[in-house]
Amino acid sequence: MKAKPALLPLLLTTLFFSTRASADENPVIFSGRTYPIETKLPAAQKEGSVLFETPFSVPPPASYDTVLLQGEMPDPGVSVELLVKPRSLIAAPARYRSEKFHRFPGGRFWARYRVPLTRQPLKFSVINLGVKSASSLTIYETEMVQAAADREEAPPQEAVPYVPDPGLFLPSTAPFKVIRRAAWQAAPPTEPYTPHEPRYFTLHHTQAHYPRTYEEAVAEMQFIQDFHQNGRGWIDIAYHFLIDPAGNIFEGRPIKVLGAHVKNRNTANIGISIMGNFHPPANDVFTGASQDSFVAIGTYLKDTYEVPVSSFYAHRDIGNTDCPGDDLYAKKELLRGLIFSAQPQGLPANPENSPPPTPAQQRSLRQLMLYLNKP
Repeated sequence: MKAKPALLPLLLTTLFFSTRASADENPVIFSGRTYPIETKLPAAQKEGSVLFETPFSVPPPASYDTVLLQGEMPDPGVSVELLVKPRSLIAAPARYRSEKFHRFPGGRFWARYRVPLTRQPLKFSVINLGVKSASSLTIYETEMVQAAADREEAPPQEAVPYVPDPGLFLPSTAPFKVIRRAAWQAAPPTEPYTPHEPRYFTLHHTQAHYPRTYEEAVAEMQFIQDFHQNGRGWIDIAYHFLIDPAGNIFEGRPIKVLGAHVKNRNTANIGISIMGNFHPPANDVFTGASQDSFVAIGTYLKDTYEVPVSSFYAHRDIGNTDCPGDDLYAKKELLRGLIFSAQPQGLPANPENSPPPTPAQQRSLRQLMLYLNKP
């Protein structure tokens, strides 16, 4: 039975603000430095020497007991340690090695550090463990959190192994090709999913590696899921769909289950993330193939779940973040026009005062439809 129109806005508001996950940004900020932080590591240094060190960060806005870091480390012969600034001017910084550290073939890595609850500034120190030749290190993203608040809760699990209901997944009749979880060798969820009914969708970027080949994209999917599950403690990869530069659409969480991509706003919200970093000084390219794939997913969501034009968001519209980056955010109105044409505004849970598509956007939509309908 459909909800009565008079109750629909209240029902949607309740759905939209329900959540069990806490994806948002509280990055470690260094004065004069922006992400990605890239540095060359010299060779012929003594083992145990410091190859690179950031300055201390600006004071954080809230207390933290966990620091997360992810990037690229082509040479495994280094270690990234965390130093917390002391309160006393005469005391030495407290030094911490990673509690958990995963480095994938090719150099993608993540690290998690646990410290006593604090609001003190911190810095990272790169230590030589036996680097034989000049190398490099890239830090794509850092975050300070309280572990208890960042953990994703899940329904109680029965003793038998959890097998998701096939009805939760994107149906095989969807009008676009998807690389299913089995094809990219996804790990199973660590806890049962929570079902939801899609009503919104949100544009993200991964703020990380920009894959140049299909094999790199598959490896990046595996890395992101591992970071989300084992680094952040979430039950699965945060997003429902991820798109690589070639336009390949990868299936993340099933479409009909709660994601973990926007803090406090996950229920009924479908997360679609573009692989790469689109925030200056990074300048990855949002390709035409990626755009076409995003429009295909958005059009399907609009048509299948009656998503109104005002319920398409970029992450920064509804979260404390720069995501999806300035360059990709600048494409939002183009994407809106390509997906929605002149659809009425509707009644979203968190309304935006979005203007109707411009004539130029409508022309773009007609051009795309002509392209899609070519034999």
